[in-house]
Amino acid sequence: MKIPIFPLSIVIYPNSQYPLHIFEERYKKMVNKCSDEASGFGIVSKIKDEISQIGVFVEIKSISKPYGSGEFDIVVKGSWRFTRLDLEIHPDGYFMSEVKKYDDRLTKFDIDLFIELKSKVKEILTQVNYNLNPNFWEKLENSNLKSFKIAEKSGLTLVQQQELLTIKEENKRMHYLIDHFEKLTEKLEKNMAMRKIILGDGYLN
Repeated sequence: MKIPIFPLSIVIYPNSQYPLHIFEERYKKMVNKCSDEASGFGIVSKIKDEISQIGVFVEIKSISKPYGSGEFDIVVKGSWRFTRLDLEIHPDGYFMSEVKKYDDRLTKFDIDLFIELKSKVKEILTQVNYNLNPNFWEKLENSNLKSFKIAEKSGLTLVQQQELLTIKEENKRMHYLIDHFEKLTEKLEKNMAMRKIILGDGYLN
């Protein structure tokens, strides 16, 4: 399968919703084409000028009216992960790639691990005296990929977000996040610093 590719300095997770501002001419064309065809595109993280191999196919949920400059805003929702097999340039200037799906290995979900992870999240939120939108907790309980939902509010670096995206088992991702939160708790010095980490994620609840 060949799809358009949008390299960005972010990681989108399956089921996550994220707002994007589209201003480059080539990506305006790409988004409009995808919208006209009721299709989507792949988002891959760009880390130190390197385009990652593992990304997420996203669907366009909404498009705003264009501004006077022709720029516009969209909201995308992550669908499935893929491995990028190549990279070529479309005549309109954006990237295209042949991709194959990057699915999880089937393992039994560890509910005790999830309870421990959720406890770590709430512990940090209590320390900084911050309450997440109830919407977040509702979506977390209903999600079949709970690690990715928690990762939205985890304060992971871009490199860590990409590492998490590449892990193929839900239990291993939860272990990764528990380790991260334990280290984060140790480094917690100022409430406002942690609040900025939690709030500065960009994901839509």
